[in-house]
Amino acid sequence: MRIIARLILGLLLVLSTNVCADTEQQVQQRVQQLKSDIGDLQTWLKEAQNQASDIQQQLQRSETKISSLTKAIKENKQASQQSTSLREKLELQSSHFQDALAEQEQQLSSQLKRQYQQGKSSTSSVLLSLDNPSALARNMAYYQYLNQASAEQMAAYRQTLNGLNQVQQKQADITLELQQKAQKLEAQTQSLKQAKAKLSSTLKALNSEKLSKAQRLNNAKNNQIQAQDLLEQIQIALAKANIQVADTPLASAKGLLPWPLKGKVLNRFGVEQTSYPLSQQGWLIAAPEGSDVKAVHGGLVVFSDWLKGYGLVIMLDHGDGFLSLYGQNQALYLSTGEQATSQQLIATSGRSGGNTQAALYFSLRQQGKPLNPKQWLQ
Repeated sequence: MRIIARLILGLLLVLSTNVCADTEQQVQQRVQQLKSDIGDLQTWLKEAQNQASDIQQQLQRSETKISSLTKAIKENKQASQQSTSLREKLELQSSHFQDALAEQEQQLSSQLKRQYQQGKSSTSSVLLSLDNPSALARNMAYYQYLNQASAEQMAAYRQTLNGLNQVQQKQADITLELQQKAQKLEAQTQSLKQAKAKLSSTLKALNSEKLSKAQRLNNAKNNQIQAQDLLEQIQIALAKANIQVADTPLASAKGLLPWPLKGKVLNRFGVEQTSYPLSQQGWLIAAPEGSDVKAVHGGLVVFSDWLKGYGLVIMLDHGDGFLSLYGQNQALYLSTGEQATSQQLIATSGRSGGNTQAALYFSLRQQGKPLNPKQWLQ
């Protein structure tokens, strides 16, 4: 706790200045300072977790890697979908260009044919019109018109052809890009399979540990204390930073907040259960592994990492001392310092942290005090 005490003192010294009307630059500076302070907390947390057993450390590495790979695969698929959509638009443009070229070629052919036919009789026409100045003028004007129209059509044709060539080059580039993304996706998928296989092996070793119920409960209590310490320090940093993170106060949305995901609640808030020793300060919501987890309210991501007992955790600051915590995830999609909007996808549920039940651990807090989700969610 000495480390925590020193860290609290540092936070107080760094973030002690409160400004009523901040400029955008000042807000950004305070956000950066907040990220730095939370980074220090994460460093402390990792040092504490390094004292965990080898199996716990293997668990952390495996689950963190799975989260990173899952996020990378999701981003790769989204990028591929965007590229595919762009390629379809380019194909439509290419079709329009080809139609335009066909029409212009027909017009040019007709124009050149008229010029050729007119050219065959041009000498006799000029000779016959020498005694008729007005006819001569008309013929000369007509020749000029034909030549000008031909030149304009040829210029338009070249412009269309250049446009088609550019579109076709972009199509070729995107096709190559999609092939590279597909190869990368295959490699990522294989790496994910290997990471999951390693995780399965680690979980077997973890579950084979011969611990009594009392020992397991004691471990859970220690994990809860460590998480509580982390939450308290985050609350201190947030209070001192005093950054507005949501347009609408969360307090005004009591009883109206959307669920982070839909599922059966496996525990009762405030009641300690042997089956779910860490869940009494929130809800454990059953859901298939990989289900979308969404923010219940807009806020700032203040923690996105692995936490012993809770697995992969993401925490959002909603302002006015309100925090929401989403634990036991399979993958985290936002990083510390990023802004989340209400009902934005922030994670996918799982069983990380060595938990056996596929579910989401959801907790809502005000000034560090756990709130009953039943009173806040719709």
